[in-house]
Amino acid sequence: MNAIVWLLSQPLLWAGLGLGIGPFLFVRGFRLFQRHRLIMDIPRSTVRAAALGPVEISGKAVGPYTLVATLSHSDCLYYRIVVESRWRSNLPKSELCAPLYLDDGSGKLMIYPSGAELQIPASEGLDYPSAAMTVPSRSNGTSELSREYCIRPGDEIFVLGTLQENRWARKDPTIECSELSRIGPGFVSADEADLLQREALPILDRALPSRAAIAVPSEFDLHPSVILMKGAGPFVISTKSQREVVANLRWKSLLYIWGGPVAALWGLWEILSRVRAAGLLPWGF
Repeated sequence: MNAIVWLLSQPLLWAGLGLGIGPFLFVRGFRLFQRHRLIMDIPRSTVRAAALGPVEISGKAVGPYTLVATLSHSDCLYYRIVVESRWRSNLPKSELCAPLYLDDGSGKLMIYPSGAELQIPASEGLDYPSAAMTVPSRSNGTSELSREYCIRPGDEIFVLGTLQENRWARKDPTIECSELSRIGPGFVSADEADLLQREALPILDRALPSRAAIAVPSEFDLHPSVILMKGAGPFVISTKSQREVVANLRWKSLLYIWGGPVAALWGLWEILSRVRAAGLLPWGF
């Protein structure tokens, strides 16, 4: 512990970190600034007026029925479990989605959230072994932190993505051949959602109606002509407004663009001063 405290008290350590991290922050800042400009250039639209291509739409998350999130056991339309490892990255993650729509008052638009950057609050840290049945462990029994991200009915969300023609616009009888078959790109069917509900909450009386249904199914087109999903550009789903997302990108990009060079120059100056003080460089250098 004393060695760590001594190491952290050395200016040369912080100078080296500044020299090394400064250029990375500078590049990162420009990338954030480019994303900020991209979001500003993409037109905001309503569901009714949305055109094919990059779009920004805000509204309420809705759907014909819900799932039970694996870790929190809460009703949701979509959940993703991310495992944060202390020693390694890219540990497995699990996600599941019922038909998810955005309703802005002008209409309903189907969203397929797989591959999205989620800017939504995560559930509290959960012990990884408790989720081992859902997310296969590669950590040899070590405890990992699992975070669960959920989109629930009624959540106000902002979506930046690509509106595309839905290649699953027609029901495929060879794929959707039973009540448990997935819909379109991989949405859980109503019967599968009901089965998951009863597995997660075994105390439910099987004679009672499913808790999964939250709306009249006929209100939702399960095979619409267009779908909002990941395309060539960024794909973001956020519980923040478009203004908040843009403001967050703006201050982060400015901080990194200006802070990176300052940290790098300070680190270089500190290192050269120490080297020159040790007589390894002439004072006129």
